[in-house]
Amino acid sequence: MESILNGTWGNSEPPPEEWRDFLLMRRMRWSWGELEATPLYVRRYCLDFLGLIAEAEERDRKKQKRKK
Repeated sequence: MESILNGTWGNSEPPPEEWRDFLLMRRMRWSWGELEATPLYVRRYCLDFLGLIAEAEERDRKKQKRKK
């Protein structure tokens, strides 16, 4: 998990399921029961959308930084 947080995780393998579960529960504010009740395809879509949002926010931060 430390390699994910400090940015050294290799992109050749997806992160562990536990990490994905943690992110979904934290960002979607789901309980463990809600996570378990959510179909896998919905979890994947949510993770994809969260990733797209994070990328857009990062682009915006970089754009704002260049303006300063």
